[in-house]
Amino acid sequence: MADKTDKWLSAADCAARTGLTVRALRVYEREGLLKPGRAANGWRRYGPDDLARLNTVSVLKALGLTLAQIRNLLRETAPSLLSVLKVQAKSWRERQAEAAKAFGLVEAAINRLQHDQQLSLEELCELVSVLQARSTPMQERATMMADLMKELLSTEEQWQWQAWWAGHPEDMNRNALYLRERLQPLAVLQEQLNQELPASDPAVQEQVRRMNALLNRYGVRERTVRMMDWNPELTARFMELGVIARERNPDKGVLPFPLMSRQLTQFHEDAMSASAASQAVNAILHRVRPFIDAGTDPAAPDVDAVVRDLATVCAQHDLGDPWTYLRFTPFIFRVSHRPLPPPAEQSYEFLARAVKLRGLKEPEAAAPITAQVPAVHFTAGELAAIRRAYARQMGLMAGVIDAGVEAAFAAVERERFLGEGPWSVMSILRGTTMMTPDPSPAHLYADNVVSIDAGKRLNNGQPSLYYRLFAECQVPVGAHIVHVGAGTGYYSAILAELAGPAGRVTAIEYEADLAAKARRNLAYLPQVSVLHGDATQVEFEPADLIFVSAGASRPLAHWLDRLKDDGQLVLPLTPDKGMGVIFGIRRRGERYFASVLSPVMIYPCASARDPVSAAALAEALKRGGERGVTRLYRGEPVPEENVWLRGDDWCLALA
Repeated sequence: MADKTDKWLSAADCAARTGLTVRALRVYEREGLLKPGRAANGWRRYGPDDLARLNTVSVLKALGLTLAQIRNLLRETAPSLLSVLKVQAKSWRERQAEAAKAFGLVEAAINRLQHDQQLSLEELCELVSVLQARSTPMQERATMMADLMKELLSTEEQWQWQAWWAGHPEDMNRNALYLRERLQPLAVLQEQLNQELPASDPAVQEQVRRMNALLNRYGVRERTVRMMDWNPELTARFMELGVIARERNPDKGVLPFPLMSRQLTQFHEDAMSASAASQAVNAILHRVRPFIDAGTDPAAPDVDAVVRDLATVCAQHDLGDPWTYLRFTPFIFRVSHRPLPPPAEQSYEFLARAVKLRGLKEPEAAAPITAQVPAVHFTAGELAAIRRAYARQMGLMAGVIDAGVEAAFAAVERERFLGEGPWSVMSILRGTTMMTPDPSPAHLYADNVVSIDAGKRLNNGQPSLYYRLFAECQVPVGAHIVHVGAGTGYYSAILAELAGPAGRVTAIEYEADLAAKARRNLAYLPQVSVLHGDATQVEFEPADLIFVSAGASRPLAHWLDRLKDDGQLVLPLTPDKGMGVIFGIRRRGERYFASVLSPVMIYPCASARDPVSAAALAEALKRGGERGVTRLYRGEPVPEENVWLRGDDWCLALA
């Protein structure tokens, strides 16, 4: 046990002794869950009160609460350490044998506190550490991929991946069937590995043939190629997550299917290399090499025989369409961290071109977006049901279900704010713009961007993005919200639903015609006032939330100064060209905490931009590292090594 006079821990010591990370401590501080003291040199120091607070946060997280919910709960009534430990003890009681040690620690802590004996720093550290530890192998396996996704992929990338699957339900169903049916050959391969059968054994090769047949039956190769064409980098990064899990856990005997252990993966790869299909393809690739060395055109007649033989091999061995196979195979080798040698890559590429030139694989034509369809008509009751379904779907697309945000989306009629149809809509999934086939409002209840002024390229933005940002903000009932760039008022109305009748929304719009429309559209909500003007100059009362729907190149003092304590600023920072990022900035007294919420491309806010800050932002985004930003400093000295982006009197920093 540590001596009770040893009252303080540094951030690194606190992280090491509780099982948390320094970044987690920073996140808790940014969210207002921790307020560590400062040493004379400015370093954070954590004492018994902070450790007790960490224990409370850990318990509430274990019960399924989000950080925002925990913050609201602790703001209203902070539970005593004794009551939190009792909840923690109940949680551990429900666990099985793996929880015995943790349960004993918690019970001992309760006993100490009930007898008015204070817990030492060491005991508090041990309590937090035990709660952070995964208690069972099953929990470890269940969270492994989720942890990897959070570490290696941005929230926006995870959302894009989920959005692709949500937009392709038939692919989702076929993939689920494929994963289920391949369990049997994988289980057989595992047993054959345990029996130490050679990879070339006929019984092993039978499982390879079964796996190829499943790839064909469920269109796995074709689907992968379509995803490569959609977003090759993101597809590769998601598909290599299982490989990374194996590399980081080399001693794991079995990972949950559809993942495989490292040993089973190697056995499967050896079996495929020994298969008749692989040997036949390799023989054809060997025949291609002289053509490449001689600089032969893939369309040359001399190549015809090789292409015909490849088509025969693909048909005989269940390898599917030749062109798809030639694109799929090198990609799978790359995402498996076993890239083919350059000569082999060149042979695959040469053959793919040769196959395509001969018309053996014609790209599938996209379904025309101007197809004539019958007009649809819905009653008011049916449209209300459509809105409820839309609200839930936006939560699924956003990757978070929030009851309050869902209810707000379901309550607001989007058509009220977009005029009469048909409308020009852009599909985020397809990246195409089309006119709705008729003026039915039902067409507006999808994750589509809708044009409100084509000449100025102004749109009603993507619903799932706004859903996610609103859920992140956890708008309190009764709040004063300022919406900068209100457009025709749709998202201002949703913010008003979140704030409730006791709240207020100040909607500011620069374009005079849009401000007039917003004023008419929002007249039914008495808690909303619409102002026409430049939001960087317009005066407004201090706000709990300032939500900016236009791209700035720097944070503005005008907005920061008008945040209440614990208020939030949702601020898109965008360069002059390309993608920017949305920062969430929370005020704590005279301190400001920052984090990246999402990538973004959005209409610029001209008066919140200047060429110097836009160029500096572009350079910072090019360097990367924005997801490490945790603080916004105003007029304070910041060590250069901590700076991500610096302005004249402000700085976004990593610590």
